[in-house]
Amino acid sequence: MKLVIYDDNWRIYQSLLKEHLDSSWSIRAGSGNLAWLLEEIRGADALIALELPREARAAAGELKLFLFPGAGVEWAKPDMLPEGCVLSNVYEHEIPIAEYVLTTILMCATEVLRYSSSFREGIWAGSGRLSGEIHEEICGKTLGLVGFGRIAQAVAVRAQSFGLRIEAIRLNLQKPMPAGFSTIQAVKGPEGISELFSRCDFIVIACDLNERTRGWIGVRELSRIRKGSLLVNVSRAEIIQEEALFRALQEGKFFAALDVWYRYPTSSDQRLSGSRFPFERLPNVLATPHLSAWTRPMLERRMRQIAENLRKLSCGEPLERVVMVGSASHAT
Repeated sequence: MKLVIYDDNWRIYQSLLKEHLDSSWSIRAGSGNLAWLLEEIRGADALIALELPREARAAAGELKLFLFPGAGVEWAKPDMLPEGCVLSNVYEHEIPIAEYVLTTILMCATEVLRYSSSFREGIWAGSGRLSGEIHEEICGKTLGLVGFGRIAQAVAVRAQSFGLRIEAIRLNLQKPMPAGFSTIQAVKGPEGISELFSRCDFIVIACDLNERTRGWIGVRELSRIRKGSLLVNVSRAEIIQEEALFRALQEGKFFAALDVWYRYPTSSDQRLSGSRFPFERLPNVLATPHLSAWTRPMLERRMRQIAENLRKLSCGEPLERVVMVGSASHAT
């Protein structure tokens, strides 16, 4: 069977995938060359890519499985894929993202970056030996989770170990609460977000981006965040209104750790900030380039999942992580 890989990151994960993929698959890999893809996609059974370009859809008539090597497929619609072609995604990123979240919370509470920077100049600010400023502990503080999917649950497990009190906003209160989270003291629907913001020391945005959540958090909601609190966004930038967030952070009332952005470069050598506003210049912002999930163990887990889906496809078994099925009878 034929697998086409059209992804700039292939060089990073190729050995991991090949380690788990059986020899029945013929692999053709490339990136950035549409003419190459137009040729190779003909007769392909499966494709690993971030997208199936419109120009290649007509040639992809035999495609049975589109493997998206990440989680966020909010862009996808059935008419973007040949009829019967299954789109599957992968998670496996909740562990490193949860570690990133707890790291930023601990850094905020201890102010370790500020004190480390001043100590390079011989300044003993924050030292108890010299009556320096005191810093906080996170034990006993309140953590608010906006969304309660895989990422938020992984954060909650780790936060409980630090003695944090946890509240959550769940978009679907009809779904039963996952087992093991009985200590979460308040679970509210979307209408409770302003109240949550007003009570929490740390707030983590970890919900899906969709029509309901795009631009959900604006001036009114941000104004409810407590002085000195930390807002962490590891979901999608567009959940928070861009200018409203920048203006609120300019006031210096609260801190933010931002790992997701409103715009992204199209190549690794392109210099580009993540917004039309200079978030990265604000002293109360930790700005990182969408790196929280990007670990080797995460890639290993994803490649095992992708290889297992390819095995299932070749054996005619039901596929895992099915997001949707293509509907375009004549893909164009």
